[in-house]
Amino acid sequence: MTFLNSALLPGLVLLAGLPLLIHVLNLRFPRLFEFSSVKHIRETIAQRSRIFRWRHLLLLALRTLFVLLLLLAFLKPLLPRFGSASDKAAGRAVLLIIDHSLSMEHKGGGVGSRQRAESEADKILATLGADDTVNVIAAGQSPKSCFFEFSRNHADAKRFVAEMKAGFTRADFSHANALAARLLAQSAGSPEIYYLSDFQRRNWANVDFTALPPAARMFFVDCAPPNRDNRAILGASISQTQVLAGDTVTLEVEVGNFRDTPMQEPLKVVLDGRTSFEKEVAVAPWSTAKVMLPVPPGGPGLHQCEISITPDDLALDDRFFLTIPVMEKEGILIVSDASDPKKDATLFLKTALNPYDDLAGSLLPEQVAAAGVTSAKLAAVKKIFFTRTGRLTDAACKLVADFIFNGGGVVWFLDGENDAANLAALEKAMAGNPLPLKLGGRRVAKSVGTGAQQIIKGDFKSRYLRLFRGPMRQNLALLEFYDIYDAGSTGAGNILLTYADDTPAMASLNHGLGTLLLLNFSVSEFSSNLARQRIFPAWMQEIVKNITSDEPLPTSSLIGEPVTDEVWKSELAANPVRRPTGEPLEVKAEALGERIGISFVPEEIGFYTMRSNKFLHAYAVNPPPDESDLRPIDRALLPEQLNEKGQRGFFVQGREDFENLILGKPVFHWFILAAVVLLLVELVFQFFIQRTAAKQP
Repeated sequence: MTFLNSALLPGLVLLAGLPLLIHVLNLRFPRLFEFSSVKHIRETIAQRSRIFRWRHLLLLALRTLFVLLLLLAFLKPLLPRFGSASDKAAGRAVLLIIDHSLSMEHKGGGVGSRQRAESEADKILATLGADDTVNVIAAGQSPKSCFFEFSRNHADAKRFVAEMKAGFTRADFSHANALAARLLAQSAGSPEIYYLSDFQRRNWANVDFTALPPAARMFFVDCAPPNRDNRAILGASISQTQVLAGDTVTLEVEVGNFRDTPMQEPLKVVLDGRTSFEKEVAVAPWSTAKVMLPVPPGGPGLHQCEISITPDDLALDDRFFLTIPVMEKEGILIVSDASDPKKDATLFLKTALNPYDDLAGSLLPEQVAAAGVTSAKLAAVKKIFFTRTGRLTDAACKLVADFIFNGGGVVWFLDGENDAANLAALEKAMAGNPLPLKLGGRRVAKSVGTGAQQIIKGDFKSRYLRLFRGPMRQNLALLEFYDIYDAGSTGAGNILLTYADDTPAMASLNHGLGTLLLLNFSVSEFSSNLARQRIFPAWMQEIVKNITSDEPLPTSSLIGEPVTDEVWKSELAANPVRRPTGEPLEVKAEALGERIGISFVPEEIGFYTMRSNKFLHAYAVNPPPDESDLRPIDRALLPEQLNEKGQRGFFVQGREDFENLILGKPVFHWFILAAVVLLLVELVFQFFIQRTAAKQP
């Protein structure tokens, strides 16, 4: 315990001898005796008792303690609290680190956590004296400080806090601590660091405090509302790497329900600000769920998609933005030497790829013979199907090998008499890279009833077998294959489907940037019943969408992370990049011939666009999904973690704590209360003495 007014002690301590002086004088005071009074006789007898002999000493002790307690109360005694020190002569160095993440925008109870942090920061700044220095750090994805060094300009520090806008990123407190360590490098004594945050566990789980000086005192101010319930859209993506005109894409939306009650409400999808779709979504408490929603994006071009749920106390994560680029129709090359391409396997394959009249679908299949495999034909497409293929020349096999290596996709139905020789030549052209299957003789079923093969197992995690996942796997039981090759696995690539006799039915191999799929069956109606199944066209189109090696264009970006792209110089000159609010945005540009590379760091949520009479480019920006789970970190974890490293940390709250942590907690009222208690004890003692005297005979 320390005393704030310790300088008064020498002058006031003399007063503690006053009761002793009164006692000494009282011993020499003349006494009046009434010899003829019976009352006096009784009192004289009573005063000869032991308690009367000690009366003056007891009263002396009580009165001396009473005076001492009053004197100590005038000295303003303080109990050290939060590592306070009342004898500190130098001014304080105070650093405020304010959480500037998305979770601080939660408005539980009507007031956001950021507004609560501003209020607590004002209380801390109000405790500063004229000689105290201060600085403020906004802890976002990249921390920003109010001053380059500690300053006595308290007004600007308050202005920095008041003008702090909404945060959209996550808070990186490890980087904020590194910045704080640089600012505190020139500070002596015991600086004070205040963390004003909602202490969301995703932000605080792995914070590094080692850069901070051991002498620093750290204070954690919880600004979170009492109710932290939240619902959010955590992410969304499309199910394929590229979207062609006329396609229907499947949106995969992840929704989080971070509260104690189930969530059941509509999920709304708006395309280009006009067309909308809805689907009911149900999510259990404290869990996430994925919702699959088929959406037709429209014609060729760039389309904006906004997904939303009903707004709650954290409305910023109740919407999700993404772009869907739609390409023109894609050409597919079918290599087949069937005698009549308008019949049997070639016809079925063409129809599956484009089942619409006048080829109105998004895929445009074209059939050529094995002799027509030329560099010009392969340069015009990205995917090739082989069925009933004749003998390929070594030069053609080399073209196919290079086609795959450079990112092309090949689907090869093993249903021709020359497939064993063709695959051997292809393997040679691939510089000895072994194929996943080694073919033997061709097995032809003589009786459909007894010789049919069925698929017994498969790797259904493969993207080529999406349609057979879950309850849809029963469609495999309907497939029967009559003509197949005896084949064995070489160990290269992956076996995706297997017949009941362990013969591989489907295998894949990555070569360079491309993919080769080997299908040990035929779509001919005389070799299988595959073409008669409803799943056949959907399966073939699913393979086309997923066999491409092209990386899908990013449909969205996270706020605070750089967005890069290449555009034409003329486009950027006439059509600047605009923020979601419509204001022009200054971007970094790098000349690349007639093209120009641009980059910028988004600071708002929504669509950044370049457009003339149509969208030229659009960039969807969303908040980080890990900011939506608002559950806090264990309050005891941070102080315990600091104590293990020899540092000191405390949770504080409110003006009283902020004032007490400077010098200590005032306890003068305890001394006054004790003095009052001593007065009561003296009164009781005096009453007891009088009662004792009155009872004496």
